[in-house]
Amino acid sequence: MRSRTIGVSVLATTALFGLTTACLPGGGGKAADVGRAARAAEQASNGATPSPTAKNKDKSTGVLADLSGAEILSQSYEAMRKVESAHVVAKVREKGKPMEFELSLDKKGSCNGVIRYEGMGRMNLVKSTDLIHFKGDEDYWRGAAAQEHTPKKQVDAMVAMLADRWLKVPLSDPRAASMAHVCDLGKLTGGSGRANPLARKGETVTIDGNQALAITTAAKEGTETDYIATQGTPYMLKSTVSGDETGEILFSAFGTPVDTALPDGADVLDLSKLGGGVPGESV
Repeated sequence: MRSRTIGVSVLATTALFGLTTACLPGGGGKAADVGRAARAAEQASNGATPSPTAKNKDKSTGVLADLSGAEILSQSYEAMRKVESAHVVAKVREKGKPMEFELSLDKKGSCNGVIRYEGMGRMNLVKSTDLIHFKGDEDYWRGAAAQEHTPKKQVDAMVAMLADRWLKVPLSDPRAASMAHVCDLGKLTGGSGRANPLARKGETVTIDGNQALAITTAAKEGTETDYIATQGTPYMLKSTVSGDETGEILFSAFGTPVDTALPDGADVLDLSKLGGGVPGESV
């Protein structure tokens, strides 16, 4: 939601990458390396977000028809601040490199979903109020190891142990400290407090079968467009930024509880029981 929201999304996934690199042989990487790795992302075909369709140049939108763009945004900001849970799909491009994630999350800090990085496969994430579970595929772990220039023998051993296996770490663990905001719904829906008085109403479009009104404002990065539901609660269904940096984020499933249960029979490695060691460092 707004360029600030998309920026928060980038920071959240940066924190997640920082946690997983702590599992690599020899420990994590330098902050600059982690930042570069987190900005690298995959424009995956799975979970691709839909483009607005069925454009209608008739701006009649029911109860919103007589409101200004700023008034509509103010109502939407207030509605989003009250959301207790939602499903979020984001595609962000920073410095020309894409990243993508899809999460269900709530204001208690719980979330469940998947994050994809360019050239690094995918990572599944389940976070409850006191535990984090994450699972990377082989491409993810090899990509993470490449960022640390890990020798091939160690990488192969690490992949054999960790690929497609759930890892668990309590939030009290120092390695999870940077995860404080990765599933923070409040950061995504809190808004900036005040709507831009120059916000301008645009066309009515359809997003996932729901009618929405486009509201456009100027942003530091370029042009920001928010799509506000015109029926029922004026939730923000989609927000985009175009210009020097691009990105989009979609919201749905408002109020739906987040499932933080792992699949039955999941093979889980408890990182808190590994002490100061890391998988593969003695190989």
